[in-house]
Amino acid sequence: MAPLLQLFVYVAVHWAAVSAFTVSSSPSQAISGIGASGAWWPNDLFKFPEDVREQVAELLFGQSGAGLTSYRYNIGGGGVGVTNPTRAPPTFYVSPGVYNWSADPAGVYFLQKAAQNRVPQLTAFVNSAPPAMTSNGQSCGGRLVDAQIPAFAKYVADVLAHFRDDEGIRFTHVSPMNEPQHTFSACNQEGMQVTPAQRTSVVSALRSALDSAGLASVGIMADESDNVADFVADAPHWLPQVRAGALAAVSHHQYKFDADAAVAQLGALGRSLSGGVPTWFTEICCFTAADSGQRGNPAAPLKPTMVGALQLGQLVYQSFTQAQDAHFDFWTALSSGIGCSPLNNPSCTANANTNGWNDGLVYYDSSFASNHNTALYKTKRLFLMKHLANFIWLGSTRFNVTGLPANVLGMAFKSPGGAAQSTPIGTARASLILMNMGNSAVSVQPSQAGGLGSFIGDAVTSPGTDWQTFGAASSVSLPALSITTLLYG
Repeated sequence: MAPLLQLFVYVAVHWAAVSAFTVSSSPSQAISGIGASGAWWPNDLFKFPEDVREQVAELLFGQSGAGLTSYRYNIGGGGVGVTNPTRAPPTFYVSPGVYNWSADPAGVYFLQKAAQNRVPQLTAFVNSAPPAMTSNGQSCGGRLVDAQIPAFAKYVADVLAHFRDDEGIRFTHVSPMNEPQHTFSACNQEGMQVTPAQRTSVVSALRSALDSAGLASVGIMADESDNVADFVADAPHWLPQVRAGALAAVSHHQYKFDADAAVAQLGALGRSLSGGVPTWFTEICCFTAADSGQRGNPAAPLKPTMVGALQLGQLVYQSFTQAQDAHFDFWTALSSGIGCSPLNNPSCTANANTNGWNDGLVYYDSSFASNHNTALYKTKRLFLMKHLANFIWLGSTRFNVTGLPANVLGMAFKSPGGAAQSTPIGTARASLILMNMGNSAVSVQPSQAGGLGSFIGDAVTSPGTDWQTFGAASSVSLPALSITTLLYG
């Protein structure tokens, strides 16, 4: 994979020689969703006016917004011991079998918006069990107690049954642990350690609890390891022991931003040890370097620009082509880590700054409570996700693309069964997503994508435009630092 330069020099777009490329006829994996999570921003955004909250829902789930096909709802652990109040979501749990279902109005509000917008994949994820089930009686810094695993599984199943029966919301997946190698002893967020042996027990107990509650259709994912090294070290000690059919996805993060070979090893190992269960990339944020061989996890500077979008795009490309993951979720859909005061410097929201964090698709003012600024600030990352969620239809099959220029990354997708998909450009059955990482325009001939069908038009996100669509043409120019999706009927 060609590295993406840390710094880009913007130059005038010009026409380049038309590049030849080939789309493979051999199918790769099916893709099952593109999304982001509802932690922890709902606690802030619930305090915003209703029209702003509606705008958030449209930006994330609506047809004019990103149209995400996956949303992750955080089942809070109560936040006991967590030092950052924003990262301390309330818990429904009161005592065994007793719940306060009104405890999380903020999180539930945006979950309801996702369901109302018919987001097809809804995942309930847990960072910490209730304090009564952890070794230190807190929502961070401890571990899951062995004797509490059946009670923990029953609690999670009860939560999902409540949403089904009382809210009319059906979760498709559940994730009972998060980065379980760690206790999160710093207590800047919820978290608990779950040992490899416990992970097998948790999956087994939860599968039984879900089945008993009539929730057999809910798939379990695990173990949300935070990096390749931890996953590779731990997976042999728990994954083969999981009974067949208990696990729907082998989930992972990638916070060491490893090179392609390591990422490919993770995907292959996960599928091998699980008997062919697909791997899912379920959380990432906070990157700055874009070389796929990067190391470390520096979160700043904030890049709401095309550079930030293409950095994320390269991680998606690596996930799908190297790990061959079947799903991709960004971390927090919204963030207050904008790193500047938009009221004092309106242009700061569109430019990189060293105080911000690359952890959101949309940003809001961290001082909203005092300055009453409830504006929302979109990033180019949001529009990358719009390309992915709108044009990688649920169940689409990926095909390799070769012969593109060194600075262009490409992925082709065919709709499930060749079914017609309605798009703003027209009815499509295949897509070709092209990311021009270079600082010069490149031209391609859509007709070279043999086997994808007749070219009907394209959508473009570039430094100068968030989203623009075009009709069919014999040649398409990929602007410098851009994302272009070609659609085929």
